[in-house]
Amino acid sequence: MGTIEETQARINMYGLLSRLLIEEVDFATLEKIKNTPDLLDLFPNTKEWDLLHKKDTVKLIEEDLNPDFTTVFLINVYPYESVFMNDEGYINASITNPTIMFYHQHGYEIDMEKTRALSPDHIAIEMEFMMNIAQEELNAMAKENELEVRRLRQLQKKFLEEHLANWGPIYLLAARDIAETPFYYDVCELGAEFIMSDYDYLSEILEEQTV
Repeated sequence: MGTIEETQARINMYGLLSRLLIEEVDFATLEKIKNTPDLLDLFPNTKEWDLLHKKDTVKLIEEDLNPDFTTVFLINVYPYESVFMNDEGYINASITNPTIMFYHQHGYEIDMEKTRALSPDHIAIEMEFMMNIAQEELNAMAKENELEVRRLRQLQKKFLEEHLANWGPIYLLAARDIAETPFYYDVCELGAEFIMSDYDYLSEILEEQTV
């Protein structure tokens, strides 16, 4: 059926992944992951990484993590659906971009001045979209509006089918194989696994609602 706790956990995961993929990790976020056992368990290779526990966090970010982020996401594998899915291989930030059209059709506007992304089809923004719709779902659950809950779940499943799950896992596994630090290896693997598991989750609970 899907519980409030499960929906909140999905919101939290999409928020975390969106934050880690939109820009370099900051001191506070890395320290929170490092010192929160339940969070650190999501990053198994990072958990066993000696440098995480022995090296000064600021130096770890500046000397190891930031260069890896740049190499993976800014140089080698651009995190944009339009780049990954089109033969031309260029970023399409115009209104003809199918992802942007999907956002607009469902009343979602992106303020590009508040993000480092060059186009709204950046994987982190697609995850933010899922987070926001899941938050709307949570609000509808609190109001016991079952029709709205179902509509929002169908919307999320549709977005995964047509966009995020259609390219995100393949992209993230490709990025994972380029990563040189355990942290970004884990970020990519976690993201790929979560997208697919979330699609399975939504499919299952929607099927239950039709029985």
